[in-house]
Amino acid sequence: MYFYEDPGPRNQIVLFPHSAPGGSQSATALTTAEVLTWTCPSDVNDSVPMRVFVWGGGGGGGNYSSSGNGYGGGGGGLAISEFTPVAGQAYTVTIGGSGIAYNGTGGTSSFAGSGITTLSASGGRSGYTNTDPTGNSTGETSNPQSGVYGQGGVGVGGNIVNRRGGKGGVGSVGSSSGHGGGGGSAPAPSGHRDGYNGGNATSYVGGAGASIAYDGLNAYTNYTAPGGSGTAGKGTCSASSSTYYSYGGAGGAGIFGAGGRGGSSNSYSTTDRNATAAGDGQGGALWFPNKILLGGGGGGGGAAQETGSGRQAVCGGCGGPGAGGGASTNYSSTTDNSYMNAGNGGVLGGGGGCGQYSQPGNGGCAGGGGAGGYGSRQNNTDGYAAMGYGGGGLVVIQYAINV
Repeated sequence: MYFYEDPGPRNQIVLFPHSAPGGSQSATALTTAEVLTWTCPSDVNDSVPMRVFVWGGGGGGGNYSSSGNGYGGGGGGLAISEFTPVAGQAYTVTIGGSGIAYNGTGGTSSFAGSGITTLSASGGRSGYTNTDPTGNSTGETSNPQSGVYGQGGVGVGGNIVNRRGGKGGVGSVGSSSGHGGGGGSAPAPSGHRDGYNGGNATSYVGGAGASIAYDGLNAYTNYTAPGGSGTAGKGTCSASSSTYYSYGGAGGAGIFGAGGRGGSSNSYSTTDRNATAAGDGQGGALWFPNKILLGGGGGGGGAAQETGSGRQAVCGGCGGPGAGGGASTNYSSTTDNSYMNAGNGGVLGGGGGCGQYSQPGNGGCAGGGGAGGYGSRQNNTDGYAAMGYGGGGLVVIQYAINV
């Protein structure tokens, strides 16, 4: 079960995603934690426990221009607790920022107040960071990702469950055949298991983004871009490509909609060419007081081919809620047919990876960012640059009021 449902009598829900103040996209705004105060309403029904979900921010992709290793970022951790609500009690809500530095981490989110045990979730590690987060997932005695680059964050203090984010996929930085791994996912709201891992990359092509239900798919061979995983199925990947044709994999199915179609690029000669764009994953999400259900499909994979002087390519598709972004590829070891974009992940999903001189996808809320193979960057208004961003943290509160 990849969603949370409780038949209890809660009738209110509050969501706190991270948002840059005033719509700013500066590095400071994206990475700085938001600290808010939430006051329990005076008409709260204290016979019904309130349930709190805390996800940390996702890690960024592990490369910056020619630096780093091309590993995808890890998903943020998850902690879930239930408390007896107290009317008028003020609680401090901290929403961790995005991981945007290739050698940094996503921010830690938390929920704290008088009379309760603070629950927190650390952010995923960016692809070029291998420091271990503090704590263990429920049922663990040690960290199975210890020492790994791009590992997931972990929840701490949850009295229901604590879970670990998925790790980013493997990649490699190089100017002629660089390739970036897909981003790992954050744990599903059910809390039944840890997050899933981003797909591994290979020469010229990235790995796919993970969903809350499946690992991101590995690139099968050079130039074959896999589709992102969905909430109801894995993505796919084509088996081959040539100078005359290239096909991206389809995105995995979603609970509420189809995965995005894979992109295509075909030619018979330099003057006879056609291409079809990759599709975004379909399907939405339900955020209810007693249910959280993310039902998106994965984004389709991109495509690229080259016939003589005739070159063309299409970008990867974005994932729906809970799903991963599709990977992108570029043909040949030069900048020709490069500068493609991989797909972003939906909420909790990982971004797709890409080859050299292209742009990886960002993670959704708490999802890890995809990585690039060489030479890509995102520029903010203050000049800061980083690879595929991790998503900011997320805090959700469910409770009941007297009616």
